[in-house]
Amino acid sequence: MTPRNFARAAGLGTVSLVALAVAAPALAQDAAKANDDMIIVTANKRAQDMQDVSVAVSAVGGELLADRGISNLSDIQAAVPSVTFGNDFNQAKVFIRGVGANTSTTGSSTGVAMHVDGAYVARAEAQLTSMFDLERVEVLRGPQGSLYGRNAVGGSINLITKKPTDYLTVDAQFTLGNYETKSAEVGIGGPITDGIMFRLAGRVDERAGYGVDPVHGWDVDDSSRKMVRGQLLFDFDQGWDLLLSAEYFAQDDNSGAVHYFAPAFPGVARLAPIGTGGFAANPRDLSSDEPPSVNTETYSLSANLGIDLSDSLRLTNLANYRKFDSQLIQDLDTSAVVNQLPNATTMQVRTIDAEQFSNELQLAIDTDFVTGVAGLYYFNERQKPRDTVGFSSTTGMPGNINTLATRPVGLDGAPPSAALIGSVSLADALYMCGFRPGASPNRVCLRSNLGTEAYAAFGQLNFDMGKFGLDGVSIKLGGRWSHEEVDSRNPSIILTANANPAAAAVIVTTNEGTFRERTFEDFTPEAGISWAPNTDMLFYYTYSEGFKAGSGENAAGSTTIVDPESVVNHEIGAKLQLFDRMLTLNLAGYTYNLKGLQINKTVGGGPAGFKTIFENAAETSATGFEADFSFRPVDIFRLSGGLSYTDSKYDDFVTQDPLDPRNVEQPGQANYDPVTNPDPTAFGAPCSPDALNANGPCNIQLAGNPTRNTPEWSYNLRAELDASQDLMGGTLTIAGDMYGRSDVFFTEFHRLVEGSEAYTMFDASLRWEDNNGGLYALAYVRNIGDTLRRSSTFALSTGRVIGATYLPPRTYGLTLGYRF
Repeated sequence: MTPRNFARAAGLGTVSLVALAVAAPALAQDAAKANDDMIIVTANKRAQDMQDVSVAVSAVGGELLADRGISNLSDIQAAVPSVTFGNDFNQAKVFIRGVGANTSTTGSSTGVAMHVDGAYVARAEAQLTSMFDLERVEVLRGPQGSLYGRNAVGGSINLITKKPTDYLTVDAQFTLGNYETKSAEVGIGGPITDGIMFRLAGRVDERAGYGVDPVHGWDVDDSSRKMVRGQLLFDFDQGWDLLLSAEYFAQDDNSGAVHYFAPAFPGVARLAPIGTGGFAANPRDLSSDEPPSVNTETYSLSANLGIDLSDSLRLTNLANYRKFDSQLIQDLDTSAVVNQLPNATTMQVRTIDAEQFSNELQLAIDTDFVTGVAGLYYFNERQKPRDTVGFSSTTGMPGNINTLATRPVGLDGAPPSAALIGSVSLADALYMCGFRPGASPNRVCLRSNLGTEAYAAFGQLNFDMGKFGLDGVSIKLGGRWSHEEVDSRNPSIILTANANPAAAAVIVTTNEGTFRERTFEDFTPEAGISWAPNTDMLFYYTYSEGFKAGSGENAAGSTTIVDPESVVNHEIGAKLQLFDRMLTLNLAGYTYNLKGLQINKTVGGGPAGFKTIFENAAETSATGFEADFSFRPVDIFRLSGGLSYTDSKYDDFVTQDPLDPRNVEQPGQANYDPVTNPDPTAFGAPCSPDALNANGPCNIQLAGNPTRNTPEWSYNLRAELDASQDLMGGTLTIAGDMYGRSDVFFTEFHRLVEGSEAYTMFDASLRWEDNNGGLYALAYVRNIGDTLRRSSTFALSTGRVIGATYLPPRTYGLTLGYRF
């Protein structure tokens, strides 16, 4: 959609809204009244009715989360159309309006921020935790630079947990389903003594795999997760309160696997897949030499202190510490037998040891003229990811010990020379690989050290212009100053003997040789105006900017710290409650320009058999609109849904295509020869005229291609009918959900082999709840048609195959619950 068409659509929408508003009272005369329950959100870091917030925000309440089985971030996209979720290498890839996480190596930052009760969660892997015992999930769409700052260029997802109360509460639910699903969630809270309250909640999830290993028989994509959260609230009604929270999460299962479904270079003999087991007949199955496992343990500690300085001023300090440890094991080829070929040592192990600390000091003001918040923010993170690739997860090939002792050594990526010939100690290699003494090290071992220290000052104030005769008009002004210091080290040891004995060498990169540090500063302003002609209507315009600092990555020998991302966004919106509040309709239209998009890809070649490229796309832009509604014409029937349109394109991006054989130079093989093979491109992507060298990479211009993980259309619709309000002393509710999206491309190259075809999925449920609101039962079926669609893809250079993760298959089950 061009800016001119966007303006026309916005104008037409405004005229339609005015006409609808004028007609609403007459149309509502014979309609049943809707309930007047408000949806309270904290999008502006203070409690407000969602209809009074001049921000595009969606809120999914705890009961709906349970009814729809939303227990992780991937499920949110079925309820909020503007969100797209992918997952590879156990990393959450969340996108909002075409902006999100574009890397598969750990270390870099996400483009959509995630917060748990206001505390920022930095690691993409750690964003896959914490989804239990929630009051609601808030999704803020568009850049949130003023209040949410760090890496909120696409938006922010806020998890709001249930809090302690001064009365006894009990929540319990138990679920049994297909795939041997067993889950239980229990929460209890209440007073300990006057002014001291508690809440303790936990959840256990167990499920068999959606697939199996056809050779070894172990489960693939199963689930085994445990989590618990404890909270203490001190509130003595003396103008201050303190909330202490502790959370623990553990996962030990065979999930997060990339399933191989196609060769990366069809028709190119020199780059045929190296696996000897081929592709599984069932896409959800996976053959590998070891179970594709994920083992994660994380805990978080928070302290939130609030002090009322006066009736209009409140001081809040939120301190948070999070420790995250994880190990991912995955075979990077399609082999169904133990790796025995010298060039097939492809067992990857990635471990992450990350610690973060943040502190946010806020001063909130609430008067008749001005409301808002200002504050100071500090964040520090140190992460030490380790990657190995080799014969197995616990040992390398026996010959690697001799290779270390006898082969020439290249220091800091330089080719071996007479001056550098020597040896690398076995102890150093084992330390780099994380192996026990006496073992053989793997052929690729990387031990990164990445750090971030950030400071910020921020504020957002809303001024009521009624004092100047402009009733219903509010002016919003805000901004954030950010300062970030980033450093990276990527020492590594790479043995090339396995791939090419004739040119065997050891390549070593050091802490000193790979050390880099950069400092980034930016100011992101925000300004807006809103008009509320009455209590049921709000119209607004917002100008906002977002900023994401540059970062390093865990890539062998990498000295790259990319440039920052910045986005400039314009948004208009309307929030309407029509027909005597029988219909709630929220609309938003936006256009933005993003510079410096951070993108990661892996290309075959180099001593390790693969190399990572971490770069900035020059520029992208997008135009779109969103509509959310809820409709309750009578008490027993409810209809709700959303629609999102996003036209997001690369405006200028020259880069290499990992699936172009001209860009792949595997060790031990002849380089591409343009004379004997003038048109080797497997998927067709012509080089720029001046980009093709005799033996160099082929760069292509991607202007006009859609951005990653961004469907043009996405939608959801939910209908609920109270079929009986007096069945065994309770209410029986029938519910159905429809959700889908158009084609999604997971890379920048606009090809569906690395994407997902359009789909529409359906869910249904039958819920009974006693009229006292205590007992309830839920029978459900999700993805009724058992539709198979990819949630992400990844081209694996080592195996020369394309892999994918998938959305869940058809699931069904029964949940029994109790609330008190």
